[in-house]
Amino acid sequence: MNLSPESVKKTLLNKVNELSASSWQYTKKTTDFTRNRKISFSDVLLSTISMQKSASKTELLKYFDFNASAPTASALIQQRKKISPEAFDSLFYSFSNAFFLDKTLKGYDPIAVDGSDIYIPRNPKDPDTYRVTDRYNKGFNMIHLNAAYNLLSHLYTDVILQPLNHINEYIAMCDIIDHYTATNPTRKPLFIADRGLVSFNVFAHAIENNAYFLVRARESNPRSMLATIKLPDSPEYDIIFERWLTRKNTKTVKAEPEVYKTIANRTFDYLDPKSKSLYYISFRIVSFVLPNGNTEVVYTNLPKEDFSTEELRELYNMRWGIETSFRDIKYAAGLLFFHSRKKDLVIQEIYAKLILYNFYELITGAIVVEKKDRKYSYRINFSIAIAICTEFLRRSCASPPIDVIALIGRELIAVRPDRRNPRYLRARTATTFQYR
Repeated sequence: MNLSPESVKKTLLNKVNELSASSWQYTKKTTDFTRNRKISFSDVLLSTISMQKSASKTELLKYFDFNASAPTASALIQQRKKISPEAFDSLFYSFSNAFFLDKTLKGYDPIAVDGSDIYIPRNPKDPDTYRVTDRYNKGFNMIHLNAAYNLLSHLYTDVILQPLNHINEYIAMCDIIDHYTATNPTRKPLFIADRGLVSFNVFAHAIENNAYFLVRARESNPRSMLATIKLPDSPEYDIIFERWLTRKNTKTVKAEPEVYKTIANRTFDYLDPKSKSLYYISFRIVSFVLPNGNTEVVYTNLPKEDFSTEELRELYNMRWGIETSFRDIKYAAGLLFFHSRKKDLVIQEIYAKLILYNFYELITGAIVVEKKDRKYSYRINFSIAIAICTEFLRRSCASPPIDVIALIGRELIAVRPDRRNPRYLRARTATTFQYR
């Protein structure tokens, strides 16, 4: 899928114009944006998408090409308040789905599913996103981003936002599986996830939708799935797990743990809470040894003839792509640098950054980094490239054109695959810019 920057930009502008034509569906009042203003409905969407880490006034001046008649930051906030977050949500899907994904891996679409915490401006009056965790009674607000990320096209394909006090990654992943298979009935999706998403309900949703999953197992403990299974003694194995799931806990169920698996009152969408029925489930449990000597276990329903143990190890390793994308979108693209404090406007900016990220990936997908006789291989410098793509999006037809491909192709950084640095985890609060 090699696209020119101009065609990608044209597609995004067309989708913005389509939304603008039916703007009344996304405004709080049907009369909003019916009069001529300095900031139109389209300008609100595009200026929000193109905002970077500078203050709102500076970003507005950039968007309006430093025109002396540019609107104030206060005017932009007032216009943004008229638009619901659903406008950006709709634009995200319409733009992302406008491109045919021709890359597959043995006919499968490898989709990584993961979550990331986004700290938003503090507001103790919001019961959904606010939580107190220290003795000084000073809490924080947070939104959890659940995302599906195509590991071949490097595009975000689905997003579910959940407030801090209502986070449920299991439900989010089931919804992502259902949505992807419903909107792409002819594709073969392969959902790859970390151990936090081990669930019979998740596995069943994939199986019922004729999809595939590859999920890392939790470390063995008395409550883990592995603790109830008799595993081979060898460090590497590939076995079939098959059970009849039931909500009953009768003597028969207890006496035959290799035939039945009770799920009691756990969430399982294919057995009613008081159902006496059984649900048959079967998948592979694969263990392999990592280069560092540690053992990793994964659950999957992929056919053995399509993916061997070694291929599964490489396939799961691909999942790290969504982790690096979270880092890039948060710090380089400026997702943590908000230009508003209200929750609805913050949600607008989250969707806007996801749109900008996909815009960047669609443009850079056509750039081939030449392999030369050098010590390291090289890749595109995301921080510089996202700034170039943002400037390209801002520029009007009357502005001097820029050679996006040539500019991005010059900005490369070395890839050092053997470098390992310790991860220092600490809370990162939101960075806001006052607009007055």
